[in-house]
Amino acid sequence: MSRQNIQQAAGNAKADFHETDEVGNNCADINNYSIKWAYENASEAARANYDKNGVKMVTGDDKGPYNAGPLWIWTSMKYTLSDDKKTMTVQSAMMHTPTNYLIKSAAGFHYCKVLSPLRVMEWIYVDSLYQFDGIKNEKNLEELFLQ
Repeated sequence: MSRQNIQQAAGNAKADFHETDEVGNNCADINNYSIKWAYENASEAARANYDKNGVKMVTGDDKGPYNAGPLWIWTSMKYTLSDDKKTMTVQSAMMHTPTNYLIKSAAGFHYCKVLSPLRVMEWIYVDSLYQFDGIKNEKNLEELFLQ
């Protein structure tokens, strides 16, 4: 449910869709929690190695809105390796609709592609280290997500 929808259900009839759901990067905010959780729950040794040698995973602006079901479904997360190969930027596909959306069955939603904390954990322990700590993989790091 969208923030607007929740606020209206709680009695705030004047909840503004632009203020509640269109401003900011709500999906990136959620995905930042996955990155934070994985980092905090990795072992001390893994964190130290990642801090020293790992390609850092960060979030970028949400992509969209893709306010047609198939567009949102078929749009994947986007992973972009920086030119200096020091950061991997993750962007979520997003769909959001106001409570007065013309298609009532799709009104009042806010969908995000959510990054699994376990995928981030795998990134910290393994995939982020290919570039600077070990055998350099012949494939571009971005291709790791397509396997």
